[in-house]
Amino acid sequence: MTRPAKTDSTQAFSELAEAYSRARPQYPDLLWSTLRERLDHHPVPHSAIDVGSGTGIATRQLARALPGWRVVGVEPGEAMRAAAARDSSDTAIEFRFGTAEDMPLKTSSAGLVLAAQALHWFNHACFYAEAHRVLAPRGLIGIMQNDRALALSPFLEDYESFLEEHSPGYTRDYRDFDIVSELSDAGFSEVSRLSTAWTRSLSHDLFVDLALSSSKMHAAAQQLGEAETARRLQALLNRHHPSGELGIPYVSELFIGRHHLGRHD
Repeated sequence: MTRPAKTDSTQAFSELAEAYSRARPQYPDLLWSTLRERLDHHPVPHSAIDVGSGTGIATRQLARALPGWRVVGVEPGEAMRAAAARDSSDTAIEFRFGTAEDMPLKTSSAGLVLAAQALHWFNHACFYAEAHRVLAPRGLIGIMQNDRALALSPFLEDYESFLEEHSPGYTRDYRDFDIVSELSDAGFSEVSRLSTAWTRSLSHDLFVDLALSSSKMHAAAQQLGEAETARRLQALLNRHHPSGELGIPYVSELFIGRHHLGRHD
């Protein structure tokens, strides 16, 4: 597999890895327990792949959810892989160079292929085909997403408007995919969707770190300058949440599909 050049989109988080690792939220326990229950119903290889693993936030949760499994994080970004390896040094997780469309794994070798907050970076059709190749019969594909519940927060509405104004090409619906239909059309069976609502409390400073860990906000900062971007975000926070603390409403989703016997076997 050829490694991408530094200007490749797979390296988009090279300058953001530290902020990403520090500020990004984890995923609710309900999603992991549901995934584990679905895996318990069928004998599959105890090998789980986290594709687009970034700094390993979901990968480490995955390893805790599936004790005894081999867990591999597949990530093309060099800085993100390095941060993941550092933050996972007390685990047996492997982090390997690769992409969703070309995973460094043997055919029919995995019981689970997971993509957490990464699907929007992939060529969906190629990813689903590669997941079919890597998954063993009856193995699962899982798609996890943490989405901010914009309609519940005037602050988030203003935040998204700021991004749409200053981040070139950005629209707030950029991750609006019909994943259930996509998985079904790609040949996965027993497709399901689970969602759960929750709120994350954080300080103004941590929210600014979270915002600046986004490639979309990074693009805005390149237009305005990082200091000016941070200043405007602080002003927005102070207007809506003058206490210095805020609660971000989330809806987290888990989509699951099963490798369909007969498609490739």
